[in-house]
Amino acid sequence: MTIKTMLDDIGFFSKWRIAMGILLAVGLSTITLFLIKNATAGYLNTSIVGSGMVAEFIILLGKRRVSDFIYSPWPSILEMFLFSLLFILYLFLFYRHEKRRQFFNALDELVKDTKSYVKNPHMKLLPHTADKYIHQLTESINMMIHRMDILIEEERKAQKTKNELITNVSHDLRTPLTSILGYLTLITEDKYQDEVELRYYIDIAYEKSTELHRLIQDLFEYTRVQNHQVKVNKVPINIRELLEQLVEHYQIQLNQSHFSCNETYTDEPLMTEADGDLIVRVFENLLSNALKYGTRKKQIDIAAYKDNGYIVVNMTSYGDPIPSMDLPFIFERFYQVDKSRTKNTESSGLGLAIVKSIVDIHEGKVRVESNHEHTVFSIYLKTYSH
Repeated sequence: MTIKTMLDDIGFFSKWRIAMGILLAVGLSTITLFLIKNATAGYLNTSIVGSGMVAEFIILLGKRRVSDFIYSPWPSILEMFLFSLLFILYLFLFYRHEKRRQFFNALDELVKDTKSYVKNPHMKLLPHTADKYIHQLTESINMMIHRMDILIEEERKAQKTKNELITNVSHDLRTPLTSILGYLTLITEDKYQDEVELRYYIDIAYEKSTELHRLIQDLFEYTRVQNHQVKVNKVPINIRELLEQLVEHYQIQLNQSHFSCNETYTDEPLMTEADGDLIVRVFENLLSNALKYGTRKKQIDIAAYKDNGYIVVNMTSYGDPIPSMDLPFIFERFYQVDKSRTKNTESSGLGLAIVKSIVDIHEGKVRVESNHEHTVFSIYLKTYSH
């Protein structure tokens, strides 16, 4: 405890209590000094031992020296010194008492403020004293309240997300299912003219069933990735070899859609540590998107290089631009830039959300840039070092 700390504490005391403490310390010091003097004088005058000690002291020093000392200023100085010590002692006791009283008063106020927080969640608790323990307690409670507010907000968002997920899933599942049931009903009720029309109904039902299966698979995979239920088996992977194999695998689809694919890679090894199956899914989704929406210029450009500790993979397509207002939300599940276009291409609306979730699992980054010339999806994966 330092003098500065005591002065800071006293600054929280009310002036009338400080004045009362000073007066009380003066009064008690005076009374105590008076009692000490009388008790000492009484002991020396009435006690044989005391009077004998005084007599021996006078003989030892001499009567003249004792007389000179008694009539000198020293007795008054000693008396004032003793009074000052008593005054400081009583003032310190008053300080300790007042500080203790303020501590419990501040604790009571803190309890009241904590109860008031229930009615007014926007209030912030403030300490009512300079006591460091009250400050620490108040700070801890504020941290708990802040954390609780965050958890409540996260719970509210999670509830909202769950409701939106149920709504979107219900809608997207109902659409193909309604078509399937409609055409199967026509078939079971023999409402077709000939075998050609029957075959047409069966083809549509099969197409919608495939769409429904794809949606369920995407939803299942997204849920597993988002809830961290996927076991990630990270191994060293050469991104260049992975992309080359992926393009080779998609060559038939590229030819059928009359698309060309240009690949550009740096000569240095493009090694990262990742789960191969998950990373393949990332580039499959991006390549599928490029095939669906890059209709203005049927060309896909894939480039991979190193940049500041990351392996960057750019996948460029040439189609209608994504509006700038939609770019911040492009990786949200079920977000549709063009709902009619998404419906025509049989998209589940989960592809890019799955991409971001998988990249996040690998502690990477995903970016998108779109203008009237091209749309570029960039994937950043950490470079693998031996």
